[in-house]
Amino acid sequence: MDEIPEAKVVIRRRPSLVWLLPLVAAFIGAWMAVKAYRATGPTITITFLSAEGLEAGQTRLRFKDVDIGRVTAINLSKDLSQVVVTAKLKKEAAGLLSKSTRFWVVRARIGNSGISGLGTLLSGAYIVMDPGPPGAEGPFQLDYKGHESAGLVTSHLPGVLVHLRAEKVGSLNIGSPVRYRQIRVGEVAGFDLDKGGRSISIMVFINAPYDALIHRNTRFWDAGALDVSLDTTGLHVQSDSFVDILLGGIAVENPMSLEDSGPMVPGQMFTLYSNRGSNKEQIFLDRHYYVLNFSESVRGLAQGSPVEYQGIKVGQVEDFRLEFHTGSLEGKIPVLIVLEPERFSVVGGKSSSTERVIEQMVQKGLRAQLKSASLLTGGMFVDLSFHPEAPRRSIGHYGKFPELPTLPSTMGAMLANMASFVERLQKLPLEEVVNQLRAALPALKETLQQAKALLTRLDQETAPQAKETLAQAQATLATLDKTLRSDSPTQQELHKALEEFAKASRSVKELADTLERNPESLIFGKGKQK
Repeated sequence: MDEIPEAKVVIRRRPSLVWLLPLVAAFIGAWMAVKAYRATGPTITITFLSAEGLEAGQTRLRFKDVDIGRVTAINLSKDLSQVVVTAKLKKEAAGLLSKSTRFWVVRARIGNSGISGLGTLLSGAYIVMDPGPPGAEGPFQLDYKGHESAGLVTSHLPGVLVHLRAEKVGSLNIGSPVRYRQIRVGEVAGFDLDKGGRSISIMVFINAPYDALIHRNTRFWDAGALDVSLDTTGLHVQSDSFVDILLGGIAVENPMSLEDSGPMVPGQMFTLYSNRGSNKEQIFLDRHYYVLNFSESVRGLAQGSPVEYQGIKVGQVEDFRLEFHTGSLEGKIPVLIVLEPERFSVVGGKSSSTERVIEQMVQKGLRAQLKSASLLTGGMFVDLSFHPEAPRRSIGHYGKFPELPTLPSTMGAMLANMASFVERLQKLPLEEVVNQLRAALPALKETLQQAKALLTRLDQETAPQAKETLAQAQATLATLDKTLRSDSPTQQELHKALEEFAKASRSVKELADTLERNPESLIFGKGKQK
């Protein structure tokens, strides 16, 4: 029986070519996966209050109406208060993400602000992205909080964003036009409440090249409001345009004034006036409150009464009340005033805060007084003026408000002086003085009688003599006048005498000349000359 052959195992040192195919396939697959990963943009999450109109796999993200991504999932937050939208962006959109990036949903809306988003009726709602200003700094992030209200994409457009302050929004809406001489130069970008809720901050975007029109003293007013005034010439109604009245808008103007008309300061806050006429009357929203304590009558003072410095209004009275202190039961009247620093400016040095400027003025003698504004109406106002002679004081505190030192009013000071005079007058020994006067009356009466007798004697004796002397003096003056006249005999004789004297003088002079030439003629005579 043949032996069964024994298998011989041969170990190969090199891998078989059979494994090459799966390795190549794995490499290609990895390379395609890396390429696909690198070609895919980041995945971000955006939280909204509602997912109205949003659908996973359908809703798109847009920037300048260009699709840059798509919503992949919509879920509720853990506390069920919001919806979390997951979206995948294209690779080229990754560079648009920063801390200042904003997102909001565009839906079809019909309201008092107008009709918007009509295009979404066919295409569906979509999410708009605003990447923020060019070169915006901030860490790259993937989680964002969406905005519910539509905003204007202004960060990527050339121009300037201007901030306005107003007491109310009025007829303005986002997108309302801003016009300069009836030319559209920008639009309203958004609204926000200031801290404390005292005013509204309105963001206005001015497109280039019209942003060069915005100066430091540029005025803005609500063009949708009517300016109605009534005077002796009749009723006047002014408005910018009928379209602005219906839809709202803002008008811009650069008036001539004493204010610096240089370029706008970065971060400057402008005032939005209620109408065209009121832009001449400035509205000041930067307010600083102080308390004044008076112990005198404030009759005539009312809320809104002016606070003036040298006749210029710098604020007004906001509130006042009567207080009694339990210890002394002394009544005081704290008056709350508001100072508006925008009404004045500090020049010629480094700018300081309003509080610091007021503190320095108080140290130099700034005091508050009540003064009469009108004698007819009895109105009062608060006057701020310097009194260097006043005792040195500093700003105090009354509750949460700083307190300015006060002085009694002019009328109060006059009444106080009168009261002091009356008090001193009452302290005088008037009864003793009256008794002394009564005792001195007989002697005074006798003195008056003697003076009367003396005057009578003077009238009877001295007056005739004085009259006679005056007559003689008049006669003497008349004689002297006749003597000194040019046609008087005395004057003529005097002229003749002067002429004779002149002739004699000439003769003497001739004799002197002859003797000087011929001195021997004095001995021998004139005929003896040789």
